[in-house]
Amino acid sequence: MKITVIGPGRWGSTLAWLHNNYGNQVTLWGREEDIKDIKKSRKNDFLELSSEINITSDLDEALKNDYIFIAISAQYYRDFCSKLKEYNLENKVLILAMKGIEVKTRKTLSQVTHEILGKVDVAVLLGPGHPQGIAKNVPTVFSLACSNSFILDELSKVCHTDLVAIEKDEDLIGVEIGGALKNVIGIAAGILDGLNKTTLKDILIVKGPREVGNLIQAMGGKKETAYGLSHLGDYGATVFSEFSRNRAAGEKWVKEKKLDEGAEGVPTAKAIHPIKEKYDLKMPICEMVYDILYEGMDPNELVKVLISK
Repeated sequence: MKITVIGPGRWGSTLAWLHNNYGNQVTLWGREEDIKDIKKSRKNDFLELSSEINITSDLDEALKNDYIFIAISAQYYRDFCSKLKEYNLENKVLILAMKGIEVKTRKTLSQVTHEILGKVDVAVLLGPGHPQGIAKNVPTVFSLACSNSFILDELSKVCHTDLVAIEKDEDLIGVEIGGALKNVIGIAAGILDGLNKTTLKDILIVKGPREVGNLIQAMGGKKETAYGLSHLGDYGATVFSEFSRNRAAGEKWVKEKKLDEGAEGVPTAKAIHPIKEKYDLKMPICEMVYDILYEGMDPNELVKVLISK
């Protein structure tokens, strides 16, 4: 099977490594300045890429394959989609392997895709696990979401490997919102770490999915999706893991008052603020993360939210 991975970062390179090891023919695409080092060394901090993987900055070449995994920053995705408009994507399938909500439009990434590219087939691949673990052959299960059941069945075979099992889900909006807000909850967890109140994460993992589930339901998805792999299922990799950039971003804010805008939960906290107001929802944890990061709220106020009724 021939696949392309867009994005040479830690997750994109892991997907390339994963599918190459599984016997697929893999092309890894990135801008020339982004692939320069990995093209030369064929490795990053936790894995080494086989010489069989074609690493290129030629988008024409990369888009020849039928299955296109995309693993780039959510806030830059619109610009990349604009580039894709120049190409014939008929019979191609875009598999979005990143999380986030676009700040300026408050749209999910699949919505951005359809706005710019029309009726192209698109799916979302999200779930628990860090590249560092997968590179050490630790298996996991991901949620694969697509509103087209026929495409979903086809893609489940494409996305399955010996290290990643697939759970199919037709609740596309629920999986996207759950995956994006998981990062906001991860920032809340880091704030608790920074306050030396890590034990309150036990309450966080109970109350977090409740408010996220309410939003998913308000947006037309299934409330129970918040308790699936894309949200609650990914807490172990975000709320508790030393590798989580979002958890680290929350802790860094408490200790250094520095905002890590590279952590996807940071812009997502901003994007979700007007969305919850649109649906007139109370989302105290997500609202508190926003207030702490953007309004100068005392991080200790998060503790009050968690222990309140």
